[in-house]
Amino acid sequence: MPRPAGPPKGAASGPTTLDRRRYRILVVDDDPDILALLQRTLSKAKEFESDVLVAPDPKVAIELLAKHPLAVVLSDQIMPEENGISFLMDVKERYPETVRMLITAHTNVGAVLRAVNLAQVHGYIEKPFDPQEVNRRLYEALLRRQERVRTVLINVSRVDEALQVVREFEEKMAKAPKEVVKVGLTLAFESPVDFNRFTFEVFQSKGSRIGDVHVFEGRFHVTVTLRPPPAAS
Repeated sequence: MPRPAGPPKGAASGPTTLDRRRYRILVVDDDPDILALLQRTLSKAKEFESDVLVAPDPKVAIELLAKHPLAVVLSDQIMPEENGISFLMDVKERYPETVRMLITAHTNVGAVLRAVNLAQVHGYIEKPFDPQEVNRRLYEALLRRQERVRTVLINVSRVDEALQVVREFEEKMAKAPKEVVKVGLTLAFESPVDFNRFTFEVFQSKGSRIGDVHVFEGRFHVTVTLRPPPAAS
């Protein structure tokens, strides 16, 4: 019997949980010890069930991607034939719905920023690994992917347009009954400049709270959590 999928210890609480199913995950690294460690770590995760595939280089990884639909690709950055960012850019173009994550040593900030901008990764894992942290990050990435698949996106072309959408939702929430806890609104931007500007503007708003900011499926997404006003005393 499959074990229940639930949030890992320390994860943000919320009404959404991961579906009870097996997730196929691919780990790409030229170090066989790292492959074995991550395969063992992910296979024993309590938060989700997975079938873990491994590849020693991007060439083998692309062959596996062509044969098997994958939920997540986890790639090392430094590899002899091709670096992780270049490989994940290829994955983004061929399989945009596959979650892409980078493995990097000692928080290489430059590599992480390039990965976000070019390969549009969903996150990174730092060496040396903490098994619980690895599983937590994978759980969050899988949950994010699941939520995005189920969410109707609002595509916006201008920041002022996006802010107007948020204001309209806030007005609706002001009239909402007390039992309504929150409403999720997801906006998709083409431009990273607009994405950053909108995020900044909403952070300044007292009526809204940023629930999630990330890149998904080649678009810059912002999820704004709007809460109803407190009941009058």
